[in-house]
Amino acid sequence: MNLVNLTLLLKRQLKEQSQLYLLGSLVLFGLLATLFLIVHHWRDSFGGAVQNGVFLIGLFGSGGIFTATMFQEFSESAKGIWLLSIPATAAEKIAAAILLSGFAFLVAYLGIYYLTDGLYTLLTYQKYGTTPLNLFRNGFYWLVCAYFLFNGIILLGSVYFTKLSFVKTLLVLLLVLVFLNYANNFLMGIISGIPNINSSTPLSGFQFEHQGENIYVNLPENIDSISNIFARAVLPLIFWSITWLRFREKEV
Repeated sequence: MNLVNLTLLLKRQLKEQSQLYLLGSLVLFGLLATLFLIVHHWRDSFGGAVQNGVFLIGLFGSGGIFTATMFQEFSESAKGIWLLSIPATAAEKIAAAILLSGFAFLVAYLGIYYLTDGLYTLLTYQKYGTTPLNLFRNGFYWLVCAYFLFNGIILLGSVYFTKLSFVKTLLVLLLVLVFLNYANNFLMGIISGIPNINSSTPLSGFQFEHQGENIYVNLPENIDSISNIFARAVLPLIFWSITWLRFREKEV
């Protein structure tokens, strides 16, 4: 991988899309402000941790849309050919997309979110004692790290599907999640011998009903940490690698 080519790709993208990115940032600020306004107006209808919910909705919603634009040229044959003809390797193009839609976007999103959250806190602290969102409270940062896995999935979809890649990728992701949930429940039932498992998470624990109460079974702490690292660090690398392979196929 040539760092000069990678830098040129990033500069080209930022220069060509600077106005769009600025407009998108303003839209994102407005969206987050609207979400905060909604949860504040109907605060009695929501439970705790509303800031966490706003954060995740904004992150995965806007991040998914932004990521899907990285290879939007593939939606049209002529533009797709132009993208493939850019004098850079597939690895360099994929790396540029990951840096922009993964890392750079996350940094920008954190800045915009905390600006909005700061205003929300300023306006509601005196009456409700609101404090800014703490990403490190109760391991919430693990969900933030899950954005990289989501980024890898959306990037793969953007080079796999030509039309409506974002929508199609979300539909496939939804179907896979439903299948994994039922399959995991079935496997956990076989392994544990518990017939009434009603909820489970792959690479995590499960929940079953006993005498009218929900019982939670979690992985040991050390295994759970390994599982989290695998899901949020190793799996993104796998999806990014598959995206690279798919991109190379298009070049042939």
